[in-house]
Amino acid sequence: NSNTEELEKSIAVLPFKNESNDSTNVYFVNGLMESTLSKLQKINDLKVISRTTSEKYRQSKKSIPEIAEELEVNYLVEGSGQKVGDMVLLNIQLIEAVSDKPIWSDQYKRKFEDIFELQNEIAQEISIAIKAFVTPQELENIQKKLTENLQAYEYYLQALDPYYSRTSEGLNAAIALFQKAIKEDEQFAEAYANIAISYYFLDMFQSEKQYTEEINRYSDQALLYGSKSDVCLTSKALY
Repeated sequence: NSNTEELEKSIAVLPFKNESNDSTNVYFVNGLMESTLSKLQKINDLKVISRTTSEKYRQSKKSIPEIAEELEVNYLVEGSGQKVGDMVLLNIQLIEAVSDKPIWSDQYKRKFEDIFELQNEIAQEISIAIKAFVTPQELENIQKKLTENLQAYEYYLQALDPYYSRTSEGLNAAIALFQKAIKEDEQFAEAYANIAISYYFLDMFQSEKQYTEEINRYSDQALLYGSKSDVCLTSKALY
């Protein structure tokens, strides 16, 4: 449209709200948000704000336009959801910051085993709503599964909250959960990578580095199974 200025395709995904009374579900809803975010990050035409940055708005009372201005984005994704038995219920909306109005929203009710398809669908719907250009290669990257093993994936989702806390207590808890994920799927590249990165953060504040060996070993495993993954490459770079 020639008479309106094209908005920059910049987006932040706010921490999702857990709607169930079961607090163990929080990790699950956040993990879904995180996975959707990482799929959006594979689209070159989009500028996506990282999870660690948007995390600080979890308890925020600020309005959507205020948050958008602070993060310098034009679009925000808000969501809430819960896991009930083997069903996942999600409500998601994409809000245009300027008008503070949803330009797309949807409700999903899916079986847990369809979780991967669900994430792909959400990422694609958001990119279409923002009119982001997605190359065939990017589409292929979005549709890649991290693992075929649902139990491994559940541990992985549980690990993300403590992992992003970046506290030593959180990182140690995350490492244990990523280890469980690897037990279920020995080729889970991103789980290896996140263990290496967790060890890197544990060492960051130590004058005597004690995890150099671990960082090397886990990042090597990560690259063995995920040679093109940005997370796996990052883990090796940190070594």
